[in-house]
Amino acid sequence: MGSLGILKALITPKIASAISLNQSPFQLALKFRLPSKGTPGRRRGAGSREGYCSSNEKLIALIPETNFGLTVAERPTFWFYVPYQSYKLEAEFLLEDNEGNKIDSQIVALNNTPGIIKITLPETLSPLEVERLYVWRLFMMCNPDNRLDDDYVWGGFERVSMSFELKSQLKFKTKRERLKIYAENGLWFDFLTTLAELREGNVEAQELDEDWVELWEQTQIGLEEISDKPLVDCCTSEQ
Repeated sequence: MGSLGILKALITPKIASAISLNQSPFQLALKFRLPSKGTPGRRRGAGSREGYCSSNEKLIALIPETNFGLTVAERPTFWFYVPYQSYKLEAEFLLEDNEGNKIDSQIVALNNTPGIIKITLPETLSPLEVERLYVWRLFMMCNPDNRLDDDYVWGGFERVSMSFELKSQLKFKTKRERLKIYAENGLWFDFLTTLAELREGNVEAQELDEDWVELWEQTQIGLEEISDKPLVDCCTSEQ
């Protein structure tokens, strides 16, 4: 077994079932509501490593503390705060189903970090199945010669079906109007991607900045340290 296989065996147990949590609506203007489930995971890395990973800050997956999110997207987008600055730094992104079958694997060359990056699934990938749990993992290749030095985060998500009611609610709505609907339905990945893309395209919109800051300060998210981090143009995928 290679070093990556050893590492995965140590840190990536399968998600047998979602962990029940008390449902608790946030007191957001957008009223974001988390689903009443969560999964095992790790949304903060270990911090500074030898090699290309040197920082006083930690690698962070932009997910709730439940390590879990919902989406209606066929190929959701994943967001991370990368604190490391190195023109040689690469990351490995893995996506598997709940039974450990590999769905996607990418080696990503990181550019313009530190900052918030996004990783998208390729259009050539078949749409993810609905009502199915998936596991994603992001490894920072801090020392390419020894993958046991990787810093990493991981978590789970589920693609849910687009109900007739939800489809009707979203019809003819602008991206800004869709935010409220995604929030009320607990669609974390759709909400975050829409809000982030709106901020990228409307850098002077104060209300979007306020939504962004308020989101990360909520009790069951608690990632206020990334609320002022820039969204950076990244990354180059080497599939």
